[in-house]
Amino acid sequence: MTFETKLMAKFEDLSDEIIISIIEYLSLEDLILIFGKLNTRLSYIIFDHPWTQHQLYLQTIDNNTLKKKLDFIENMKLTTRISLIKIRPFSIYRSIEIFNQYKPLSNFVNLQALSLNNITLDEAESIFTSECLSKLNNLTHLCIIFSFGIEQNNYSQRFECLISKILIHPSLRYCIFRTAQSLEFSQLQSLSFVEYLNINYCNFQSLYTLFKFTPYLRHLTATIATINELKTEQISIPSSINSLKLILCISLYDELTNFLKKFSKLQKLNIITYSIIEPLTFTSSWFKLITEYLPSLTQFRRESNVALENIASYVEPFHWPNGWQFNEKRIANGSNYSRVIIINTRF
Repeated sequence: MTFETKLMAKFEDLSDEIIISIIEYLSLEDLILIFGKLNTRLSYIIFDHPWTQHQLYLQTIDNNTLKKKLDFIENMKLTTRISLIKIRPFSIYRSIEIFNQYKPLSNFVNLQALSLNNITLDEAESIFTSECLSKLNNLTHLCIIFSFGIEQNNYSQRFECLISKILIHPSLRYCIFRTAQSLEFSQLQSLSFVEYLNINYCNFQSLYTLFKFTPYLRHLTATIATINELKTEQISIPSSINSLKLILCISLYDELTNFLKKFSKLQKLNIITYSIIEPLTFTSSWFKLITEYLPSLTQFRRESNVALENIASYVEPFHWPNGWQFNEKRIANGSNYSRVIIINTRF
């Protein structure tokens, strides 16, 4: 045996800690397929080691196969070892509903991250009951993508109640909502501990309502898709917010300016628009707005559609003085327009 051969390490030579760190990147199915029957030690690490946690992915799966997988998890006593569940069915399957009926989510008491795609309001209400949430004390990450169909029977009120119940869950820190209608946060009455929030359908007034109950919010991504009359009440912005990303589906530049003036401690700002009629005069006002109202800002990102003949005049006002570094990227968007991305950074 040569000296080089003696130094060659095998996978089994790695410590338990390193092996666990590796297998945490794999789904439960991949783990069983790759390592499940190799040897006694690896089987112990996968199925019995107290530090091992598993990820469960369910996508485009029929009901019988789903039940077999859940039976396997039950028989191997892995329910309390699942730290991540991601269910992403096509609309022809009701995997989320069957999953919750056959194995209620409340059984996964050590669940840390949950992603549910194409879920109906009825399904969400049956899953996120007060009893279920009370048992998910380790849940910190949640992504819910609702189906596009809006159900009857007081959909708006039920929807707002559900979102409010979820947002005030004590352990939740990162939350993503993709919804079929605008979020108003009208039923939110208690403080939320959420630090990262991504919502795709709202208006400026609903964000003002949200801010009353999110004192720990650090990053907000929001799509402004509707217009709502702004109330004249005193607005308080959480001082913890340092990163803001806004996607404007409609032209609301005056409202946007007034909104941004309230974020004096903001460090990162990302504004995305899709309108092709954005006034160039608004482009030239960014530096003045940031200088006067956003003194802590260190990164500004702007993405928009610009007519080819207007690109030069659009980009020129973004060359800022006082230590700002300018970067530009253009992506063709049809024969007459380009997607222009401006990134200004201050060190």
